[in-house]
Amino acid sequence: MAERPAKVFHRPVMVDEVLEYLQPKNGTIIDACVGGGGHARAILDFPGSCRLLGIDVDPEAIASARRQLANLDNVELVHSSYVDMADIVRSRGLEPVTGVLMDFGVSLHQLTSPERGFGHDIAGPLDMRFDRSASEPPAFELLRRASRREVLGWLREYGQEPFATRIARRISERKDRLKTTEDLAGLVRSSVPAHRARRTLARVFQALRIAVNHELDNVARGLDSAIGLLAPGGRLVALSYHSLEDRLAKLSLRQGRRAGVLDVLTPKPVRPCLAEVQTNPAARSARLRAARKTVPGPRR
Repeated sequence: MAERPAKVFHRPVMVDEVLEYLQPKNGTIIDACVGGGGHARAILDFPGSCRLLGIDVDPEAIASARRQLANLDNVELVHSSYVDMADIVRSRGLEPVTGVLMDFGVSLHQLTSPERGFGHDIAGPLDMRFDRSASEPPAFELLRRASRREVLGWLREYGQEPFATRIARRISERKDRLKTTEDLAGLVRSSVPAHRARRTLARVFQALRIAVNHELDNVARGLDSAIGLLAPGGRLVALSYHSLEDRLAKLSLRQGRRAGVLDVLTPKPVRPCLAEVQTNPAARSARLRAARKTVPGPRR
């Protein structure tokens, strides 16, 4: 019997564009959300002599990256959050850092693994944690503890959901019975018009995932850490998949430019080409922003 092909953990997005803006030639390149190792592999195959530090909060991602990068040298993979990248670099003597890639997307593996609870159309426990080994509560427990006001805030801020008030009220009324993705999806479908259900489900599940994993706080902290860690001339590339992440990336790069520490390389976000979107529909919402750490001038 023929072996079944290994499940793809994640399909990297905008690989050519990432390499164009990152220019990984020497020093240490950090793939701060290494995922299945697709971008990391392309970085290490790029002509040059860089080292790669791959970080991911999901231990399953680290395991996948180890398999993908097993035959390559100059790789270190660490199960951790990218907010801790500066401590990781300094404790391992990996300076100078000449590039940081931050890919904020959710992986295909996370979305399609029933036990992870990320997908509204896949039955499973309502978990949604990137790191199930951590002490953070899963989604169903977070909802059980939350007030109606807190849930309403998540739906409005993280999901930009028009039916936030109605859905938050119904979640509050039934939160002790919300244990699976099917439970939550059924509640959402019964709360909105049928023709609005699919987009509403996507927004509600996104909002809850962001709340469970403190994603936006971590994105802001991670971007600040990356900018501070880069050596002069080093490059930062940020890939975002929804407007909230992209807004944080835009603001962070703008603040760095105003402070005189960054040259912004992308006045507008770079979008995937049509050919990529046709072969990988998940790339459709991607936005790439990039900047270069300025080289300090002589003191006067």
